[in-house]
Amino acid sequence: MNIFKHIRTWLCAFIALVLMTAPVSAIYDFEGIPLQTAAQGEVRGEVLTFGTYGLTAPPIKCTFSLPSKPVWARIYTGVWGGTERYTGWEELSVNNGVPVRRDLFGKDDRHEETFVSGYGVYWVAHDCTDQLRGGTNTITLTTSRGQAESRIDGRSYGIFVVAVVEDDGKPVTRYWIAEGNEDLHGEGWSGTNPTRHDTCEITLEKAPATGQATADLTAVLLASTKGQPDYILFNGEDLGSPVTDLSLYPEGARDIGNEHIGDATGSAGTDSRYIDVETFDVGRLLKETNTIVFERGRDLDGDGEITTIGSQPEGEDYIHPCSVILTVQRPDASPAPDFAVDTPVVAGAYAGEEATIQATVRNYGARPDGTIGVVFSVDGVAVGTVEVEPARSGVQQVETGVTLAEGRHTVSVRVDGGGEADPTDNEASTDLTVGTIPDLSVAIGAPVRSGVAAGAQAAPTQQSPAPLLAQFAGLCLAALLAALRPPGGKTAAVLVAGVVIVGLSPLMVPPGAAAGFSDYTIPVTITNGGGSDVGAFDLTIYLDGDKAAVKHVDGIGAGATATIEVPLYTTPGKHRLKVVADEGGAIKDANRGNNAAEGDHVFP
Repeated sequence: MNIFKHIRTWLCAFIALVLMTAPVSAIYDFEGIPLQTAAQGEVRGEVLTFGTYGLTAPPIKCTFSLPSKPVWARIYTGVWGGTERYTGWEELSVNNGVPVRRDLFGKDDRHEETFVSGYGVYWVAHDCTDQLRGGTNTITLTTSRGQAESRIDGRSYGIFVVAVVEDDGKPVTRYWIAEGNEDLHGEGWSGTNPTRHDTCEITLEKAPATGQATADLTAVLLASTKGQPDYILFNGEDLGSPVTDLSLYPEGARDIGNEHIGDATGSAGTDSRYIDVETFDVGRLLKETNTIVFERGRDLDGDGEITTIGSQPEGEDYIHPCSVILTVQRPDASPAPDFAVDTPVVAGAYAGEEATIQATVRNYGARPDGTIGVVFSVDGVAVGTVEVEPARSGVQQVETGVTLAEGRHTVSVRVDGGGEADPTDNEASTDLTVGTIPDLSVAIGAPVRSGVAAGAQAAPTQQSPAPLLAQFAGLCLAALLAALRPPGGKTAAVLVAGVVIVGLSPLMVPPGAAAGFSDYTIPVTITNGGGSDVGAFDLTIYLDGDKAAVKHVDGIGAGATATIEVPLYTTPGKHRLKVVADEGGAIKDANRGNNAAEGDHVFP
């Protein structure tokens, strides 16, 4: 065992060196889907979770018992695709009902409840409120694994069930249930792009932070690996217990995602392959606004890197935070509605044309009977009222149409729920300018290397000579990692690729030195030359002909200019850059000819 461990360490180090010297430059393609609240509210009762865990070939089952029919419930399934290019399907049956099939399209997936990121790590959400019942429930999952028409790996990480259940004998529970699929990864684990995505976070608001409240946080992680540290912070404080095995971990490290469910706070837990579900008592840390941060690792030795190889790695190669559940129990409270409105978004607001006012209405409290009124106003005058039934999830979109005259306007949205616990946040507004159609134009600034002042030139870091076939082998390794990348067992793919490189090494011929990769920032200036504010759109960045990144832009005012700092990770030297504003044509634009800029730029 020890001999293998040392062989693995040296082989991984050698492979890493080959990758570092290969003059291939690219950056990220797809970093993951941010965690967002899918359900929230308040119930006299509890939020229950159940699951069947551990990567295995389907079919798999999850059997559990509920005290009564849930008021809201969700089934999540984790599926390993193999790569983001492969397609297939999964099929779910609840309580022996008619199986429901969901197609899985990898990088081309557009289903709003299919969260796929990285190399084809799927976290698939299914609303099952009407299918579950009080008493025993059984869920069965199968996939297209082994089917002639399917190429996905098709093994399942597990089944995870969340059910909100009323119970008169329980205290009032306020809850937030978030879903997504972040892909936290280090260099070399992002396809052909040596990029990093070290952290992600989500903020949950309006918690009743009183001395009598108790609170729990549950998190689900996919592609977790024992022996590679990772962290979860709640309001800036580490959760879980520090590791005790200093032969495997650096001092002070934590390993929340260690393929062992339920052990993060000192309990024995149970083994699981490549998935972790952990629950933490966060009552003493609870605030009205709470921020949860996931970290794939930490640079504990201060060398500027989060190492993932060697005898004491500092972080995960990659890990996927997929679900967060925060519950706050208040024995002294009575359930009541508590509506709030997010800042409204106005789309298509041009003089003389019909615009759409969109509002997200949230209910942090109990779901009332009947309907609620959502009132839309412009400059203090109501322009429409929409009556809606409150969503069981506590989160819903409401919109109306309006035609605005040229000029500056204040658009407001108010929800009238009645009997509210806190009516102070029932209204939100935004200001906007309405005029001629927007006209976006873009310009690319000079690349700035991390740690080097803009305009200054830094000598590129030189690495050891890179053999020609080593470069080829490095590319082969990238392809191997993309094709064979295991769901959580990073070592296996690295060892296979390493054997290929080592086998080729006697034939290698050194052609010359190659520059190392560095962090850069590209300032992209976007100007709106039109007479109307423009709403949210995406800025797409290409590096040497390959799509490098997509940056979300919240919007730009009429006649305004904004500079977006785009991070890139590539080699020094000349590269071709192209940026495109609103490449998908989501917004109306007076002149799309100036929405793109392209040219050669020297990276210092």
